[in-house]
Amino acid sequence: VRTADVNKLSSAIISFRGKVAPDWVLSGLEAGTIGAFCLFNYNFDTPAQLRALNDSLRAAAASGGHPPPLIGIDQEGGQLMAVNHGATDLPGNMALGAAASPDLAYRAGKVLARELLALGCNMNFAPVLDLATHLDSNVVGVRAFSDDPQLTGQLGAALARGLQDEGVVATAKHFPGHGDTALDSHHVAPRIDRTLDQLRADDLRPFSTVIAGGIGAVMSAHVTYPHLDLQPATLSRVILHDLLRVELGFDGLVVTDAMDMSAVAHLSPVERCLAALDAGADLVLLGHLTDQEQITRELAKRTGPAATRRITAARAGLATELPDLSVAGSASHAGFALESAAAAITCVRGRPALGVGPAERVAVVSFDAGERSPADSTPAGVPQLAAHLMRFHADTVRIEVPDGGGVQEALGVLEGSGAVRLVIATRNAAADPLQVELVREACRRGTEVFVVALGSPLDAAVLPFAPNVLCTYGLRPPQLEAAARVLCGLAGAPGRLPVRLPGAEAPA
Repeated sequence: VRTADVNKLSSAIISFRGKVAPDWVLSGLEAGTIGAFCLFNYNFDTPAQLRALNDSLRAAAASGGHPPPLIGIDQEGGQLMAVNHGATDLPGNMALGAAASPDLAYRAGKVLARELLALGCNMNFAPVLDLATHLDSNVVGVRAFSDDPQLTGQLGAALARGLQDEGVVATAKHFPGHGDTALDSHHVAPRIDRTLDQLRADDLRPFSTVIAGGIGAVMSAHVTYPHLDLQPATLSRVILHDLLRVELGFDGLVVTDAMDMSAVAHLSPVERCLAALDAGADLVLLGHLTDQEQITRELAKRTGPAATRRITAARAGLATELPDLSVAGSASHAGFALESAAAAITCVRGRPALGVGPAERVAVVSFDAGERSPADSTPAGVPQLAAHLMRFHADTVRIEVPDGGGVQEALGVLEGSGAVRLVIATRNAAADPLQVELVREACRRGTEVFVVALGSPLDAAVLPFAPNVLCTYGLRPPQLEAAARVLCGLAGAPGRLPVRLPGAEAPA
C-alpha cells in the first residue's frame, strides 16, 4: 500500500443498503481511503449476489493498487447467521459447548471460513466468548459456549484457529464480557457490577486464551463496568487500552460493536465514533448509522499510525484467490453439521427415546417464535420438529400454537389426537408463561410428555414437572433432525449440560 494512501485510510467499517456498492464506496476503495466493511442480510438475496458484491469491492481496491478490503459479517453459526440460505446450518456455540469437543469447534471454524471465503467475506465477527451466566439473556443465550471460562476459552480458541487456518480473520467478542447481564445492548445500556478481580477470575480468561492463540481481532462490548470506568467499554480507554492492550498484551485489531446501538446513543454518531478511536479502537463498525460517507471522512482525519499499521497488516495477509461458490452448503459440510448437532443432544432428565411402536401415534406441539433479539437470525415461525420426526415415525401429528394462542385450545386438540406420546418443543419457556402452563397441564393429563428445549437449556429448570427433557441448544434443521433421531431411538444423547441450571421449585 502506498504511503500517501495509508495516511488517509479511514478506521470506518462501512455498511450500506442495497445489493450494489454506492459510487462513493467504490471510489474510496480505489483511492485507498476505505478498507473495511460489514455486510448484512439486506445486501443480498442469494449467495451468488453476495459473492458478486464482494468481487466488486475487491476489484475496486485492486484497481487502485491496494490489497483486498476487510469484509466482515456475523456468521457465528446457530442463532446468528447473516447468510441463512445457501450456507450450512451449523448448530452454534452452546451446542459445541455441550459436545465439549475442541476438534468439533476447530472443524466448525474451518467450515465457516471455507464458506465465507467462497462468498467473498474474509472476516467473521465470531467467536462469542461471553459466558452464559444469564441463561435468560436473549442477546447472548445459546450464542455462548458455556458458563465455564476454561471450556469457553478452549472451544473459542479452537474455532478461531479453524477460521484463521483457512484464511478468515476471527473476532472474539464482546470484550471484556457481555454474559453477566440479561439486557440487550441493541436496545438499552447494560451495566455489569463486577470488579476487575472478578473479571480476571472469569470473563477475561477466554479472551486471554484466544489472544495467546493469535486471534486477529477483538470486538468491544457496549456495556458499562462501573468498577472500571463510567463509560461503556467501547468508549473506555481504561478497558480498550489499559486492560486489553497493556495487561492482556493484545496487538491485533480492536473492533467496536455496531455504533448505531442504543447503548452508545448518548453521543452524536460522529462523537461516539471518535470517542471509540480515542479509547483505543482501530476499526469502528458503523452498522446502520446514516451519513456514513461523512462519518468515514471524519474518522480518516483521526486514524492514528498504530491503527493504520494494524489495518494494513491485516489486509496484507488476506487471500487474493477465492474458492468456488459451490463450497457453500456442500454435502460434506451438511454432514459435519449433523455430526456436531448429534454430539450436542443432551438428556437432562428422564429417558431420551419415545419407545413407541410403528402403529402408535405421536403428537408434536411447537410454538411460534415471538419477539426476538436483533442478534437472532433463526427462521421465523414455528420450528418444524414434527416434519423431521415424521421421517422416522410416520404416525406423527403436528400441533402448532401461534403467538398468543390459548392453552385450553391446544389441549383440546391434543386430547382428540389419539397420541400415546406427546413431544413439546419449547423455545425459551422461561420468558413465556404460555409454554410453561401448557407443559404443566399436559403432564397432569396422563399422556407421557417429552420436552425438547430448542433454545435455552433454562427450560429444563423452569419445567421441573416435565418427566423427560432433551436439549438441542438451537433449532437449525440439523439440530431438529438429530433430536428426531434420538426420540425415535436411532441415536443416543451424548451431550452434557455446558451450563449450571438454577434450582427449580417443585410444582404446586
